[in-house]
Amino acid sequence: MHIFIDESGSFVYTPEKSAWNSICALVIPERFLEEAECTLIDFKKENGCPPSDELKLGEVVDEMSYFRLLIRLAQTSCTLYGAVTDAHTNTPEALADHKASTVKGLLANVEKMHYEEGRQSVRNAADQVKKLSDQLHIQLICQISLMQLVVWQSVLYYAQHEPETLSSFVWRVDGKALEKKTEYESAFEKLLPAYLQTMSISDPIITVTDFDYSHMADFIYKEGEGPDYLKESYGINVDSTGALNIGKIFRDDIKFVNSKGNFGVQLADLLSAGLRRCLRKGFKDNLRAAAFLGRLMVQRPKQEFPVLLLTLGNEVAIDTYTATLVRMMRKQQRPAV
Repeated sequence: MHIFIDESGSFVYTPEKSAWNSICALVIPERFLEEAECTLIDFKKENGCPPSDELKLGEVVDEMSYFRLLIRLAQTSCTLYGAVTDAHTNTPEALADHKASTVKGLLANVEKMHYEEGRQSVRNAADQVKKLSDQLHIQLICQISLMQLVVWQSVLYYAQHEPETLSSFVWRVDGKALEKKTEYESAFEKLLPAYLQTMSISDPIITVTDFDYSHMADFIYKEGEGPDYLKESYGINVDSTGALNIGKIFRDDIKFVNSKGNFGVQLADLLSAGLRRCLRKGFKDNLRAAAFLGRLMVQRPKQEFPVLLLTLGNEVAIDTYTATLVRMMRKQQRPAV
């Protein structure tokens, strides 16, 4: 499967309420890549944009044209995963506390590790988190949470509908620098596998016996192949046989790319911008926008909303109309099983 990721918004604290920022992943199975690209090209032509140029949502005059793009994407096997945060809730004080807690969590067991190389690696990761700006810290947490959602939900969904696409995971993330990785991108690549491998232990992926996971053989630990870092570093015995090799899923093929040359990232940008605009009530018909976006989303367990609502500060109830929009997305979402 091909996963394209882009964000919308600055993720900077503001006293303005309902200041939503979003980061989205668009998953396209291999056999639908050409159809998805043609959909984008037609959308550009419809809006007077050459196929070789990048079209931003702010340049689209007729929102019905955007809705038609969503409808066409929903007719393929593409799926959308989103994480959103209200920048108003992420105060500088809340960010400072969260960053300190993150660093503390990374260093909690460092002295129990058997090898200095491992201890230094963890300390370096903690230092990278410390150096990130508040804006990049919240974006990092949102992106890691999003990518967990992508793997946890897409594996369940596509094992049922497009099992062949689970044979590989191709990640393309919008890059901000053309020549070398930014400090954020470097921190993200180093921290992501460790974060998600830890998440997979406390929150394992849901699997269904009758679904086809055979194409994922390269990403499943066989007996004796599981990671030994918990035993080697901490003296903890964990049997990983049959578990997903989360690190391999992300390390196999992940690149930060220039969106101008990648149609999938351009689509992810349009979807992320659309989700943000919808929650900010920026469409003429926000309820319809929520419905069309929801048709691309996949059901989460326990009747949770299909889009992740994240805050690093105090939990604040969303306003009634925003709740109506998110419920519409849930109403229109695709069933996971």
